Amino acid sequence: MTGTAALSISEVALENEQLRLALQAAQVGTWDYNMETGQAEWSVICKRLFGLPEDASVTPAVLLEQVHPDDRERVAHANARVLSPQSDGDHNVIFRTLREGSAPRWVQAKGKTILNDEGRILRFNGVVIDVTELKQAQEALQQSAEVLEQRVAERTQELKEANLQLKKSNENLAEFAYIASHDLQEPLRKIQSFGDILRDQYESQLGEGIMYLERMQSAARRMSTLIKDLLTFSRLSTRQENTTTVSLTDILSHVLHDLELAIQETGAEVTVESLPSVKGDASQLAQLFQNLVSNAIKFGHPGTKPVIEIRTERITATDLPLTIRPVRAVAAYQRIDVSDNGIGFDEKYIERIFQVFQRLHGTSKYAGTGIGLAICEKVVVNHGGSITARSQPGKGTTFSVYLPL
Repeated sequence: MTGTAALSISEVALENEQLRLALQAAQVGTWDYNMETGQAEWSVICKRLFGLPEDASVTPAVLLEQVHPDDRERVAHANARVLSPQSDGDHNVIFRTLREGSAPRWVQAKGKTILNDEGRILRFNGVVIDVTELKQAQEALQQSAEVLEQRVAERTQELKEANLQLKKSNENLAEFAYIASHDLQEPLRKIQSFGDILRDQYESQLGEGIMYLERMQSAARRMSTLIKDLLTFSRLSTRQENTTTVSLTDILSHVLHDLELAIQETGAEVTVESLPSVKGDASQLAQLFQNLVSNAIKFGHPGTKPVIEIRTERITATDLPLTIRPVRAVAAYQRIDVSDNGIGFDEKYIERIFQVFQRLHGTSKYAGTGIGLAICEKVVVNHGGSITARSQPGKGTTFSVYLPL
């Protein structure tokens, strides 16, 4: 029996020694305060964390004096709270301690009260941990967050100012568009009117000069068309002006009615599948399909009846071609294909055809200003979609419009 008791005591002593070494290695201080006797035990590391010598006589008042003045009231309140009868017995507070000759250290004190059967506090013990590096890291992170927040605020302000400048620029552009549509058209109308008078009244006297008059009239007409196209392009806002549910079938019906004369003159055959309704701006979508269909009629083979097919298909985002990057990413899209049997073009020019003033054919053979497809792309982008084309020289073209659903 004696041997067994001696072995048990040895095991306890060994465990205590292992615990002491572990606490020492981790630089964790401990305290134990006997509320009945008033005696307190503070480990060497605990004293060191409070800036006290190892042989210092320690009381709660002495330790409180070692707390940084800015934290002292908060620590005293935490101590009083945990020792009050209403306390849950848990103690956890972070504060700074004073150390002579060096900067204050941040420590965390965590403790627990032990009660007797009557609920009176017998002991109050716990540990003290140096958390200076953790606090410094937190402060550095906070400073970085504040710097980042400041930069975000500055950038936001810059964007607001840029938006204001852009708004002003757009207003100036709208004003210019009005001037272009009115003031620039007026002299062109006079040139055309006086040219008509010259031709009608003095054609016999002009002789070969009639050729120059016709060229002048043709140039004036092209300039008038160019101004009108520029006006249309500039008036397209960066979004839909009147977003409603639009029937594409109705849109195409109106477009074909407007192009009736060109269809009759060329004998064009236009086939339109039943098209869905989409959210968008009806006037802009009408401009889009009018440009695409009129292009298909205009760029037909000479002497060959234009054949135009308009088809549609609902596709998912995963079915989009790799080259398609819609403005607005959604789960599904409506693809509308406008195909023709016209002269086509080399696909190496695919990016060029959607740029303003870019033409693949001379004005002497195919009329136009080089703005029509740029308008198409702008309309599609305004609706959050994308447009592309597939073509081969002499084998027709298919324009594919992707509108988000």
